[in-house]
Amino acid sequence: MVWNDQNAIESEINELTVQNIWHRYYDGTFDLDGAYLPIPNMSISIDLTTEASILLSFTCTALINGNLGRSDVTIYYYIDGLIISNPNARAGGYTGNYSSYFHSVSLNYFSEGWSVGTHNISMLVSSTVDTNDIQYCHLIIQSFSG
Repeated sequence: MVWNDQNAIESEINELTVQNIWHRYYDGTFDLDGAYLPIPNMSISIDLTTEASILLSFTCTALINGNLGRSDVTIYYYIDGLIISNPNARAGGYTGNYSSYFHSVSLNYFSEGWSVGTHNISMLVSSTVDTNDIQYCHLIIQSFSG
């Protein structure tokens, strides 16, 4: 049964054709606080000439400072003025007994039925404490037709 499901999924994927790819990279360190903050250089405006499916992929490194009780970072997509609360990526811990940790963070999102026109996609981040930061951020957007 699993094999049939995998074949069905692969046939759906094979019917999609990549139209465009956009990307941004930020290699600096971004200091966080408790507010929802836009991540520098992580905004892309895309123009779609046909209805499309979109794959969003974001990666970064988060430095989480411990010994502060709860200490975490949450990353969100911000699409056309709306915070996408699910999916989100969260890194960190609670009642930490460590000095600090680096976490690899990855957030992916696939959505069908994007309308023709201009769409604005950015990344937002929030942190429970103002001593966390993120760095080496990469945002990739792919549009698919089919």
